[in-house]
Parts: sequence; structure tokens; C-alpha cells
Amino acid sequence: KPEYQSYIITSFLYPDHPNFVFPSFYDILSKRGYVIYSGKVADIDCFRIGHIGRIYESDIKNLLSAIHDALIEMSVIEM
Repeated sequence: KPEYQSYIITSFLYPDHPNFVFPSFYDILSKRGYVIYSGKVADIDCFRIGHIGRIYESDIKNLLSAIHDALIEMSVIEM
């Protein structure tokens, strides 16, 4: 939604699942060429994704696919 969009970086809450461990999530995405950032928003665990520069729809689709695969690998979601 537009009211949640940011021009430089967007924060996402950690999934509410016992298998979600940020360092593992970070490592899986990093190995796929994506670097994300940990963060806190009002003491709530979140991660941040920067979106500054020349980013195309295909970049976003590839990132979402990598996130999906990482969550499957971590058994946070099922196939």
C-alpha cells in the first residue's frame, strides 16, 4: 500500500514462526546475492531492504523468489 512505501529502505517484521532465525535468513539470501539489514522498529524485530538506485521489476521478482526459497529452506513455510 502507498502509505507503507518508502523511497530508500523498507522494514519488514520478522515472520512469527519459531524456525525463523535472522542470521540463517541473512546467510541464505546473501549466498543468492541479496544483502538485507537487521533492524528494530520500536523494539520490534524486523529486517530492512534497501531499494535505492536502478531497480527493475525483474529484480523485485527475483528477490521475492529468493525470500520464498529461503523461508522454505528454513521450514518457515511449506512448498
